[in-house]
Amino acid sequence: MPNTYNRKHILILLLLIVLSACSGKSDIYFQFKGIENAGWNKNTTYDFAVNITDTVSVYNIFLEIRNNESYSFRNLWLFVDLKTPEGNMRKDTVNCELADAMGEWYGKGSNLHTLSLPYEQGFRFRIPGAYIYSIKQGMREDDLKGISDIGLRVVKQSGQ
Repeated sequence: MPNTYNRKHILILLLLIVLSACSGKSDIYFQFKGIENAGWNKNTTYDFAVNITDTVSVYNIFLEIRNNESYSFRNLWLFVDLKTPEGNMRKDTVNCELADAMGEWYGKGSNLHTLSLPYEQGFRFRIPGAYIYSIKQGMREDDLKGISDIGLRVVKQSGQ
């Protein structure tokens, strides 16, 4: 009896491990770029090259932001450009809310706050190739202080 009992527990444990590994997010791209301590200059652009091979699946795209306590605004305006493999360009302006009205930061962390903001949900890439996302700060500061990293995450929607 003890052997059967132990085997059942081991099999259940292994099944749970396999299922949890399969149910996780399906990141196909995730990268942060560090910003110099002097601040994010208004002329500095950070590029993220996402190589797409699967044009059938649907994706969710997130802007990733890390800020510290020295950031003096509740929001962050970003200019996000997308260059497709065909050379087409799309420009977008995004307002990222980083704190509530009381100044409490959104996201994870105590001194360094990490926030993942949905940018595009249910997005389908039309053709395979390199999609270049370029991100530039759109605030009225020449050198924006307090943003330590900017990033991009592309996740394949589950259930496909």
